[in-house]
Amino acid sequence: MDTQSQPADLSLQLPRDVYHVVVHTLRGLLPPPETDTPEAEARRDRAAIARVASMLPANGEEADLASRCVAHAAYAMDCLRLARGYRATDHAYFLKCTAQAASTERKAQSARSLLLRLQTERRKRQADNAAADQDAWTEHCAIGMMANALGDASPKAPPEPSPPPPPVPQPAEEPEPDLVAEADRYAVIYPQRAARIRSLGGLPQPCDFGPPPPELVDAIVTGTSSTLRALEKV
Repeated sequence: MDTQSQPADLSLQLPRDVYHVVVHTLRGLLPPPETDTPEAEARRDRAAIARVASMLPANGEEADLASRCVAHAAYAMDCLRLARGYRATDHAYFLKCTAQAASTERKAQSARSLLLRLQTERRKRQADNAAADQDAWTEHCAIGMMANALGDASPKAPPEPSPPPPPVPQPAEEPEPDLVAEADRYAVIYPQRAARIRSLGGLPQPCDFGPPPPELVDAIVTGTSSTLRALEKV
């Protein structure tokens, strides 16, 4: 399928934006590096990113929890470092630092435990193909609707006045625009499934994947957008 001519889909960009925000938020929570140099800061950031990645986050929620775990653990270690410096000179401050380290370490462990529970539940659902397909479609729809809302809320310059185009008759069988947009998104995520649905004029029998809603099947079959027409070449 020729995707170079297709407009950028914000709903496909949002997951990448999640990780972008997670990384920059994490950098702001980390304690300062051992020396105040760009090289030391870069090493600290790369080490933190490696720790987050080692927890294998598969979505935005898991990435957020993994970054919290890493940030809390780093802060706890920094409190222990400070406590060591005051051990012989200020016993009260030494106790405060060690207590803060213990509290923050508990937060890190709590975030880690919650992450592991979420990952276990996700993997159980992924073992069920129908549930996994439904989860992927639900998440994609949620991202798509929020992306559309984000675009509607963004400030826009008033359009230049132009003469109205001549009316173009619409075929009676053309689906509603919202359904066409949903069909386009489905075709981006599941191009082979969408191509089969379009070529067969409906769901394959028997259907070996989680079927989309009937109205979405009709939109995939009858839609005339460039994304859906390109399925005919798959």
